[in-house]
This record gives sequence, structure tokens and C-alpha cells, in this order.
Amino acid sequence: MNKKELVGAVADHCGTTQAQASEFVNAFCETVVGELKRGNGVALPGFGQFIAKHRPSREMRNPSTGKMMMSKAKTAAQFKPSANLKDL
Repeated sequence: MNKKELVGAVADHCGTTQAQASEFVNAFCETVVGELKRGNGVALPGFGQFIAKHRPSREMRNPSTGKMMMSKAKTAAQFKPSANLKDL
């Protein structure tokens, strides 16, 4: 399912227009991304959690030159499904 199909499914389920459902989906995505950028998580009981996971810098090898170098520290998004979702 892509975004357009998701918007259509939300519109059918909620009885709204596709334009309104598109606003809902965009608002949800923007809210989740904003919270992850601030380092917070978003928990949806029965569905799962979106978590901002910090990854420290580490020493790694450049595959093209073979030289050792340090990677940058970064924060990555991670999703942990709930037990109900895992059972599917």
C-alpha cells in the first residue's frame, strides 16, 4: 500500500473526502517526525512505538580505501511493533 492508497482507505473508513484524509495522514507523519527530531518517542497502544535511537560515533573501515575512519554520531528512527501486531 502506498500513500495514495492509504489516504483512500482512511477516507473510506472515516467517511471524509480524500483531501481531508490526506491532511490527516500528512499531519500524523509531520507530528511523528517532529517528535523524533526532538528525541521523543511516539507510542500507539495496540500498534507500536516510534523511537528516536541515538547511535554514537564508531571506528569503521572505508571499503574503497581500506583506511580506518570515524563515523558520525546520529539519531535514527526505529519502530517497535506491539505484541498484538507481532501476533499477526
